[in-house]
Amino acid sequence: METLKNFCKLIRINNLLIIVAAQIFAYYFLSPSIAIQQLLAPNFIGLLTLTFLVAAAGYIINDYMDVMLDLVNKPEKVIVGKSISRRWAMFLHLGLNAIAILISYQLSKKLALMVSLCALSLWIYSQLLKKMYLTGNILVALLTAFTIFILLPYDSNVMQAGIWVYGIFAFLSTLQREIIKDTEDLRGDEKFKCKTLPIVLGIRKTKKVIMGLHIILIILTLLYCSAFTNLSLSGTNTNKYFLIYMGVFVLLPMAYMANLINKADIKKNFTQLSFIAKVIMLTGILSMCFWRF
Repeated sequence: METLKNFCKLIRINNLLIIVAAQIFAYYFLSPSIAIQQLLAPNFIGLLTLTFLVAAAGYIINDYMDVMLDLVNKPEKVIVGKSISRRWAMFLHLGLNAIAILISYQLSKKLALMVSLCALSLWIYSQLLKKMYLTGNILVALLTAFTIFILLPYDSNVMQAGIWVYGIFAFLSTLQREIIKDTEDLRGDEKFKCKTLPIVLGIRKTKKVIMGLHIILIILTLLYCSAFTNLSLSGTNTNKYFLIYMGVFVLLPMAYMANLINKADIKKNFTQLSFIAKVIMLTGILSMCFWRF
């Protein structure tokens, strides 16, 4: 039982469930032509499974490569080399990727190629790009958005407008959160001569970058709210409830987060910012529900 618990921590089971939920929501709610029975179709279950496995493998290789960094930044959360051996971690990483590629090949050769490139990109990120200036952050953001965009080649009936709206939201919000996490881990990263954004620019300038991304997110969210009626197939009453939801659960937390960004100074502040950014990502994903009704 303890081994299973540690494995779930290693693969960030909560994050993976959010990713899977985002795909389910995007597939069903963003396209009224999709019947609920299609969520149980073997091909869609396969898509969810391969996404879950590739992301899990990515988390494993990331922790495998970052053991020394994590012992400084968050020693209480280190699992590789403690609860799970490094050899087993690498075996799990390779095994999960192999299964995901096999599943994707059964769906289509195009998906198999995309999944293979995604798995390779996650390895390159963990091995080389994570310590580089901004490159790793952008790659992680792209891979997060990929979990939404992969629905386009999977099913041509998916509404492209909705996929692009939430794909862009996933990219920008993930990019912002990755930079926040780098700022949170600044002291440990410095010891290992990483070239992350806060190390190169300093905390003050990095906060300006975070705030710049945040302002862009707020502007795009406001534009999305104003264009919701034209983008979706929802009725007038749904539009009213959508605006209330976005105001209370997305824009209000965004305003609160903007205030915290200005005040952030120590690691504890950036840990709090990272959590709020994650909550906004989740509430943003849930807003997909309003597209269909």
